[in-house]
Amino acid sequence: MDGVSQNSADNVIVATAEDERFRAIRARAGIGNKVKLSFFLAWYDVRHRYARSIIGPFWITLQTAIFVACIGFVFSAISNVTVLDFLPFFAISFVMWSFLSGTTNNATTTLLGAGGFIKDRGIPAYVFYLQCFFRHLLFLAHNIIVPILLFIFLGGASWFGLFAALPGLLIFVAVTLCLSIVTGVLATRYRDVQPLVESLMNLAFLASPIMWKPHVVAGRDYLLDYNPVVHLLAIWRGPLLDGVMPWNSFGIALALLAVLALMAWYALSRLKNAAFWI
Repeated sequence: MDGVSQNSADNVIVATAEDERFRAIRARAGIGNKVKLSFFLAWYDVRHRYARSIIGPFWITLQTAIFVACIGFVFSAISNVTVLDFLPFFAISFVMWSFLSGTTNNATTTLLGAGGFIKDRGIPAYVFYLQCFFRHLLFLAHNIIVPILLFIFLGGASWFGLFAALPGLLIFVAVTLCLSIVTGVLATRYRDVQPLVESLMNLAFLASPIMWKPHVVAGRDYLLDYNPVVHLLAIWRGPLLDGVMPWNSFGIALALLAVLALMAWYALSRLKNAAFWI
């Protein structure tokens, strides 16, 4: 019983210390400190989600590894490519897509659970969109272990390809943040947007070369040319896996980022009414 009591006491001390840290960060003014608050909330969320687990957040990694292995063996046969060639392709594609879709889908409901903080404590609504973004960035940090291990043991990428893919990865992450803000604000204002976003994300997953390689739709290139997800994947996956930069996709991705950035800026300007929408 003494051991149980000691563990309970330690948990209370840790929780109290984190609550004091939360209040200290929240009390500081400035956008920089609000970003720190967002990251602290995301870290706190992930930590306490797996507080009583033996391997903690690495359950995320294990679940991703199992899914990639099972689907990889099946869809490599469907795509008519070898397992060794398909697994790294699918692993990195699925992990990055999970980051994009998870952030976007969760952003549509993130303010609904933060109403008390916004109304009673006066925390800006955008803090919780950043919290959602940082939480999925932490998930990505765990999931990315799977494709890294596959690249180490199976090959398929080089250091040069990794550095060449960095600009595309940064654009991909920036698009994810802007898209999550836009969909999040719209879904908070209009509740019909949330199921619409989920449906569109599911459709985009099936219609994009994630579980299948682009050669599967040879002769029907229009299925790829007019899909923005294809270009967002190509700007980093091309340099990483093939050593080739698809400049056409790079230009389309930059244009998409510019449009989404303007929409996100306008959406954030409307968040002053968030307390009335919740």
